[in-house]
This record gives sequence, structure tokens and C-alpha cells, in this order.
Amino acid sequence: MTKLFVLLPALCAFSLMAQEGSYSYYNYFLGEPTLNGYYCDGYHFGGPFRANGPVLVYSSSPGRDNDVFFYSFTLSSDYYVYGPSSSGPLITVPHYENLWIEPYENMEQGPPWFNLGVDPLPFGADQVEWQIVRAAAMNYGLYLTTAEVPDGSRILLEDGQISVKAEEYSTPVVYSLSDLAEPVVWIENSANDLFFLKGHPESQGFSEDLTIGSTGSIYFAGPLEYNGDSPGMLGLISVYGDGIIADKPDSDWDPPFHIETEENFVYSASILLLEGQFEAENYTQPYPQVNFTLYGGIQMQEEGYTGTGTSGFQLLWEYDERFFNQCPPWYPQYEMSGIETADTPLSGLELSASCNPFFSTVALTMSEPGTISVFDSTGRIVGSCDTEGDWEWNGSSLPQGVYVFVAEGVSGESSSLKLVKL
Repeated sequence: MTKLFVLLPALCAFSLMAQEGSYSYYNYFLGEPTLNGYYCDGYHFGGPFRANGPVLVYSSSPGRDNDVFFYSFTLSSDYYVYGPSSSGPLITVPHYENLWIEPYENMEQGPPWFNLGVDPLPFGADQVEWQIVRAAAMNYGLYLTTAEVPDGSRILLEDGQISVKAEEYSTPVVYSLSDLAEPVVWIENSANDLFFLKGHPESQGFSEDLTIGSTGSIYFAGPLEYNGDSPGMLGLISVYGDGIIADKPDSDWDPPFHIETEENFVYSASILLLEGQFEAENYTQPYPQVNFTLYGGIQMQEEGYTGTGTSGFQLLWEYDERFFNQCPPWYPQYEMSGIETADTPLSGLELSASCNPFFSTVALTMSEPGTISVFDSTGRIVGSCDTEGDWEWNGSSLPQGVYVFVAEGVSGESSSLKLVKL
């Protein structure tokens, strides 16, 4: 409801200017929104809200007290639906009957606060370059197979290490995070597999920057909070699975690998569910209802059931404002024309690369003569070429990381690509 070293802080800011960005920018994003639930009095999104389609918005209170709050409200549809059901009227303004979308003084100005009819954000396993995260873990991070993290494993995260317990009575395996060349972990399991993740109960909070990706589902097993004095930045990615608040079983594993979801708890991360939904394993428990606070953001296909109103989990969406211009390491990026403005025409210039990621050289092709410039993650130009259309760039002397290739054609059109050098 309410609502390390960062690998590429400058790139995130540059990408937004180039009409690109990190998915972690969004406090709440829906790739395939449904009209099975609605946002109403008391909901508060302190960061950008976006959906690839219409959503239900409603207020039952007369006046503006406690009406739904959005830092910004962006839909690819030309309307939202007013009311608690999908049969409500289609509305194109931020005030209708009892509803004032807050902060109304911002919303009534339109973009960039109140945005309808924008281009859909590319989303899904076939549109997001999650493979770059996997490749980075294989080459420079920690790559774990399903034999090392079998289905149902429980994982504890703390500064400097990640502990994996495969079975209730097995010995945990501890992997060092401090020795990684890049702060990225990949769990190569199947789409139907899952693992449980929480912070170590005896730690002072997480103070490192890290991204963890997997093929299957992530179960949120208890508190995972940043260190208040030195907060980290965590990214979690599931390609084909869901994000699920774990149910507290009657008989559980011994601490510290037990599930701690029967009381209010905070989970600090940006969570990317490319084909899945966010839900509770059992939305009728606990009783009475407790709070699940996500401090960061979530980008998913849709939201499932998490509570009944009296049992399960009340969701509190609290935005980590660092995501306005930073992102977790290797967190996937998007590229499109027009981030928060409607009806922006696509560029006619095409720019393509022979491979992504690449190791030393990469062949670039643009659809007309012009200039290709290369920028590193700080925005510094590290190469350029006037070309009739084809250019092979040699970056072997430059460090690993993300580089932005910007093409400017003789027609005045421009285009850009983000490539990863391993």
C-alpha cells in the first residue's frame, strides 16, 4: 500500500536522459495489469507507478482525505477505470466523483505526473536482457547450479557471504561475496523450482550492493533489511517464477533458517518478476493481518492475492529514493522512445550490434551514414567514428562494464544501444 558501490550510478542517470533507464526506477510496475483489484483510500506509492494497460482506482470517502497517492501515475491505456469493479466508467482526468488522485495539484498538470496513452514498457523474458546478468555471474560473479541450490533450499544473506541450506538437516554451504569480481549471483534452477531468501537474523542489516537472479521463484522468508548506517542496494530477479511471501509452517527448520513471516516485517530490494506475479503462499494467514513492507520497488506481470482484509498481509510500498538515479549492479535496463510522455514518435534511425555482451570488439551497423560515439558509465566519450554504416569498435583496452553507443545520422535522427563488455 504505502506506498556497493553501486555498479552503474552514472549510467542510470545518463540512461534516463537518453530515454532509457533501469527497471528499478519504478516503485511499482505491471506488465499485464488485470482489473481484479483496485487502488483506493490509503494506498501510497512514493515512487513512479506504471502499468502497460488500465487499472482500477477508487475512493469511497467524500473529500480528499486519505485518497490514493502516486508520485507519478503512468498508463499505456488512454484511461483508468473508476470504481471497485471493472464495470466502472473509463476516466481520463485525475479527479472524478469522490476521487482526487493525490497529489492532485501535480496530477492536474498532466505529464510528467499524470500520463495516459504512453508507449508500453518492454517487459517479459523475451524482451528484457536478463541474460546479461546471468553471463556476468558466470564470468565474474557467483554462479550456482540446481545441484548446489536444489528446489526448496533456504538462503541467508549477510554482509560478505551467502549461506545455502539445501535440506533441513544438511550442513549449510557458505559462499563468499567479498571475493567476487562483480557483485552478482545467478541461481540456475528450473522454472518450477524455488528458494527461500531472508537476511541473517543475527546480522546488523545488509550494507553491500548485490543482484541475485534465478530462473525459478523467490520466496520471501522473513526480514531482509539494509544496514541503517551503511545501506546496501539489493536487486532480485526471477525470469519465469513468482515472488511469494512464504507461509509460516506449523513445524519448521531450526533457526536461523526458519521462516519469519508471522509478524510485521520489512524486505529491502528492487524485485523484477519477468513472467510472474507477486502473491502470498497462503493469503488467509497469519491472522490477524500483518504488514509486509517492501522498501524499494517491484516490477512484475501482475499482482496476485496477499490478504483478505483481516488476514494475510497488508502491503506497504515504500520507495527507496536512491532508485531515482541509481540501480542495483547489473539490474536490467530498458530502451524505448518517450519514458513518461505520450505519443512520442519512434526514431527512424536503426542501430544494431553483432553481439551483446562482447569481450573485446563489436561490430556496429547503422541504417544510414553518420557518426557513432561511445560513452562509458560516467558519460565520458571513449570512442567515435564517422561511418557509411558499418564500424568495428575495439574496446579491448577498456575495463569491463556497460557502454552506451549513440548514433547520429545525416538525416538528423539519432538512436542508441547499451552493450556490456565482459
